[in-house]
Amino acid sequence: MAMVDVGGTLWPNSWPFRETDAVGRRQRIAAAMPALEPAAIQALADDLISSSRPGDEARSISTEMEIVVKAEVLIANSLARQGLPADPQTVTRLRRAMSIPISDRMRPLPGARELLAEMHALGMRTVIASNTYWRDADSYWDDFQLLGLAEHIDAIFTSVDAGHLKPHPAVFEMAMRWAGSPPDRCVVIGNKEENDILPALALGMRAILVHPDDPVPASSRANAVAPDLWACAAVLRNMLEAS
Repeated sequence: MAMVDVGGTLWPNSWPFRETDAVGRRQRIAAAMPALEPAAIQALADDLISSSRPGDEARSISTEMEIVVKAEVLIANSLARQGLPADPQTVTRLRRAMSIPISDRMRPLPGARELLAEMHALGMRTVIASNTYWRDADSYWDDFQLLGLAEHIDAIFTSVDAGHLKPHPAVFEMAMRWAGSPPDRCVVIGNKEENDILPALALGMRAILVHPDDPVPASSRANAVAPDLWACAAVLRNMLEAS
């Protein structure tokens, strides 16, 4: 099984911030809260958008930003300020509403499609294992469908689904349980030593550090280092043939 990171690995490190995103979010919030009066929806949308703006602006610089307030907490606080109940179902609906589809905002890094296709050609199960803020697995499936990459992906596990951010092992462990694969039959592909490589090695998995959108690393404990996603596909093929 191959577990693949997203930000900085399959698509760029930064997340474009656009003023027009607020329009899409207002429409999605209204659809998620059909029982509310228009004025209440507008007040809730104003609060959610203004509360989340600092984080969105930070993620326009790096998707690897430190997350201080979890999305669920931000949403629950916003609902409380509006005098609305913050039950788990409502929080989940609003988190997904805040997750703007990615298809018109960002494109995969060069070689992403070829890397994913090569994994399947090698007979590997391909799992997305990503730190996220708004996005859960369902949101990511929508993204990959729109990008035309979903056919090469078998499962998706995010930090939202696992309840912990990498380097916590929860995301990796969820993927291994799903696949029924022992650690020595798994390889992690990612661009961050701390979040991807070190936790993979600690669990007994192999790891490939790839840096298509990052500076050349000074060093790495990964089993292999690849400068781009085409080279990563070749490294992965050689790794499997040698095992």
